[in-house]
Amino acid sequence: MVIWHRHHMVTMPYRKTKGGGCMAAADGNPKMADVARLAGVSLTTVGRVLHNNGYVSGENRKRVEAAVKKLGYVPNTLAQSLKSGVQMIGHILQFSPNMLFAQISRAVDEACTRQGYSVLSFTKYGLPGEDERIVTEFIGRRMSGVILTSIGQFDPGLVKKLERAGIPLVWIERAPERSDRVLLDDQAGTYSATQTMLRAGHKKIAYIGLENGQAVEALRLEGYRQALAEAGLPLEKDFIKIVPDYHPASGCKAMQALWEQGRRPTAVFGAADTLIAGAMQYLYQAEVKIPTDISLMGYDNTISAMLSPPVDSVGIYAGEMGQKAVELLLKRRQELEGPPETVWVGTELVDRGTVVPPME
Repeated sequence: MVIWHRHHMVTMPYRKTKGGGCMAAADGNPKMADVARLAGVSLTTVGRVLHNNGYVSGENRKRVEAAVKKLGYVPNTLAQSLKSGVQMIGHILQFSPNMLFAQISRAVDEACTRQGYSVLSFTKYGLPGEDERIVTEFIGRRMSGVILTSIGQFDPGLVKKLERAGIPLVWIERAPERSDRVLLDDQAGTYSATQTMLRAGHKKIAYIGLENGQAVEALRLEGYRQALAEAGLPLEKDFIKIVPDYHPASGCKAMQALWEQGRRPTAVFGAADTLIAGAMQYLYQAEVKIPTDISLMGYDNTISAMLSPPVDSVGIYAGEMGQKAVELLLKRRQELEGPPETVWVGTELVDRGTVVPPME
């Protein structure tokens, strides 16, 4: 088989598949010629079927479609990129109202640009078949690598499909074990936030967050528990409000439950700025003054500066996370067989004056 690559003609060896007869390219990625050979038609016929352009008999169309499915062929849409000399990295993000993901996306874009790469980003909305469509697009474009940001659930079979195509992956947050990943030290961040409230004199500290079986949420809650335990304080279940999501409405309902129960907290930590924003909506309606009547702290430092009043928050180095992910991905391109690496990124407390000593 002969492939034209820029100005050089490269001869690619073939290998036989199991069962003999059907041949596939030695790099493991089926080509149009493989489809044509298996279907018993010409390359022109295959092209017409793939591009839905020109007449093809119903019988030949079925044979081509069956061959495409059997071989797992993905059309190569890289031609234009090769002509322009552009290399591309894919980025998959989970849809979320949290602005942190927008910050990470920008950091990935900027880091890739500095290295001479373009970025093709997709946002996951949980729609049927979207993961497979994204992976097919990436393989078709022969991406140089893929970064997945905060993707809690992704079909392992599709991950393997990318890897078989020679496309390395790096995960940012919510990463599977034994993968190249950039993780946030969530436990240390929440621990430090809770310690700050303890040092201010608070002993009735409430926690609003998620508990969904994923490591990110578990570590944030564990940091809160650890700080209380070291201070010799009991873990009061009434002060832990588990919410279904990070929407401000969930924070508002949790704050209402905390304030209307018999024993009120003097300080509240929210596992995301959006939850604290919702908590503040209820406190405003209840005419509770911040920080005079209650101290507040958020997490991720995305919108806390825009709230009224601006709220203390645990800042996340989104820029560093994006930069580290790109560096790790490019390193993996050079060392495909090396052991997986984990890069940890820390947090910082941003003080805006909403954690003060309690009145009582």
